[in-house]
Amino acid sequence: MSNLWRTFVKWRFIATIMFNKFKGYLSNIVPRKKMTIIIEQGTLQGIHYKTQVSNKPFVSFLGIPYAKPPVGNLRFKPPVKHPGWSGILKAFSVGNMCMQYSLLNNKISGNEDCLYLNIFVPQEELKEKKAVMVFIHGGAFNNGSATSDFYSPEYLIDENVIIVTINYRLNALGFLNFGIDECPGNMGLKDQLFAIKWVKANITAFGGDDQNITIFGESAGSASVHCHMLSPQSTGLFQKAIMQSGCMFNSWAFTEKHREAASKLAKNLGCVKDDPKEVVQFLLSVPAIDIVKLTKIEGKTDFQDYEFIPSVESEGVSDKFLPAHPEILVKTASTVPVIIGINNMEGLISFGEHKMKKILKDTEEINELFQSNYSKEIINEVKNFYFNGCNVECGTTRLENICHLYSDLYFSKDFHRSYDHILKQNISPVYSYEFKFDGEINICKTILFYLRPTFEPLKGACHADELSYLFHGRLFGFAPKANSPELRMCKTMSKLWTNFAKTGNPNSHDLKFEWRNTSAEEPKYLSLDGDNTHMVVGLLNSSRVRFWENISETIRLQQK
Repeated sequence: MSNLWRTFVKWRFIATIMFNKFKGYLSNIVPRKKMTIIIEQGTLQGIHYKTQVSNKPFVSFLGIPYAKPPVGNLRFKPPVKHPGWSGILKAFSVGNMCMQYSLLNNKISGNEDCLYLNIFVPQEELKEKKAVMVFIHGGAFNNGSATSDFYSPEYLIDENVIIVTINYRLNALGFLNFGIDECPGNMGLKDQLFAIKWVKANITAFGGDDQNITIFGESAGSASVHCHMLSPQSTGLFQKAIMQSGCMFNSWAFTEKHREAASKLAKNLGCVKDDPKEVVQFLLSVPAIDIVKLTKIEGKTDFQDYEFIPSVESEGVSDKFLPAHPEILVKTASTVPVIIGINNMEGLISFGEHKMKKILKDTEEINELFQSNYSKEIINEVKNFYFNGCNVECGTTRLENICHLYSDLYFSKDFHRSYDHILKQNISPVYSYEFKFDGEINICKTILFYLRPTFEPLKGACHADELSYLFHGRLFGFAPKANSPELRMCKTMSKLWTNFAKTGNPNSHDLKFEWRNTSAEEPKYLSLDGDNTHMVVGLLNSSRVRFWENISETIRLQQK
C-alpha cells in the first residue's frame, strides 16, 4: 500500500472520529431528564435517552466504580470493595479505560484507576424484573474498554433487557503472575468476577432480576466467559452464557510461560532482584505507563505474541481463580445454557499481505505461525489440505484458503474443543452458530479493507463483525439504514440474544426460523446470514475440524 493511501486512510478515520465525537458532545449538552437510584455505595443519578432505531426510552448510568481503584499497593492485587461516596454521583460519562497501548492513536492511553461499569436500563413499564446481560469486551486481554464509543447497546435495549458493560485490568497490570498473593495473576479476570458479584448484589435497585443474569463476550471477552464457566469461584453467579469467537483453548487466551514473561518484564525495567516479593515491591515503584510500554507489540499481528494473558495460579496463592489448567477444569465446569459460535472469516483479522507468498512456499513461515517445529510430513499435510493445487496466482481462492488457515489456527480448531467439552456434559442446552453476514456495517472488515485493499474480493464476516449487529459503534458512526438487510440482522440477533437471556431459549414466534439446540450425536448450527438465516445440519467446518484432529493424533504418536 502506498504511503499516500495510508495517509489518506489515516486522516479519513481521524475526521470520522472527530465528527462523531462532536456529535456525541452536542448530544450530551442537551438538557435531559434525570433518574436517581440509591444503592449500598451511595446515590446515583443517570440520564434519560431514547434508542436510535426504535426511539424507546432508557436510562444510562455510566462510570459507576465497582471496586476501589487498583493503585499503590493494590496495583497487582485482586479488587477490593469500593468504600462508596457522599452526595450524588452523577453517572453521566464513562470512567477511565484501563491503561493500554491504543491501536487508534498509537500511544499509551487510559489510567490505572479504571474499574468502572455502565448500566443501561430500558424504561418499559413492566411489573416483572428484567433479565440482565453483562458484556465482557474483547481485545486479546491487552486492549479495549466498555466505552459507548464501541459498545452502545441500543439494539439490545430495544428488547427490554438491562445491559451492563464492564472494564477490567489489561496486559501486565491485569495478568502479571509471580505466583504469590502480592501478584497472583488473573487480576483482570478477578475484576470481572468482582463486577459480576457487584451486579448480582445491586441490580435489583435498577429493576433487574439478580436470579437471571447472562454473561456474554466476544474474543477475549468470550474466552473470559469460558473462564467463568470453568472457575469454581464463579459458580452460581450467572444463569446463562454466550461465547462469541473465543475460548480458553485458543493459543492467545492462555499461557504456561507466565513466569518467564514476568521475569523478563522486571529485568527490562531494571530490577536486579530474584525474590518474587522483592521484585513486586520494585514494580510497585515503577510508573504504570513504563510497565505498559514494555507490553507493546510492535510490527506484529500474530495473536500468540501476547504474553500477559490468563494463566494457572500457583499453590502459593491463597485465593485462586484458575486453580488448574483449563483441560482439567472443563471436567467440573458450570453447566448452564450456552450460545456458542464463530464467524466464517475470523482469520481476516490476523494475516497481512506481506505473509501471503511466504505461507505458500516457506516451511519455516508455517512453523513460525504454529510456534512449533512441526515435521516436514505435517507441514506438507497442512499445505496440501489448504493449498492443494493453488499457487501464488490463485487470486481469491488463495486468499480464502490463507484466511481459513488463520481462522483455524487462532479460533476454529480450539473453539471446537471447547464446544465438544460442553456438549459431552449433555446437561444444559447448547445453541451453536456461524455468523457469515456480509453487510455494510461489518466494521472490522470495512476497516481492514481500507487498510488492505487486496482483501476486498473476500466475502463473509471478519472476527468481531457480529458486534456491529448487537451494539452501535458510535465512534465510527456505522448504523443500519432504514428497511435495510443490516437493520433486519440487528433486530434478528438482538431478538435471539435477548430471548436466550430471558428464558434460556433464543426462539420466539416473531422469528421466521427455529434455532434448534445441538448435540454430540446430532450436530447442527444456525447460519446467521441476514435474510438467509437458516439451520444447517452437521458439524460446523467438519472437514477442517477432522483434519486438525488427525494432525493432533499424528503429533501425539510422533512424541511417543
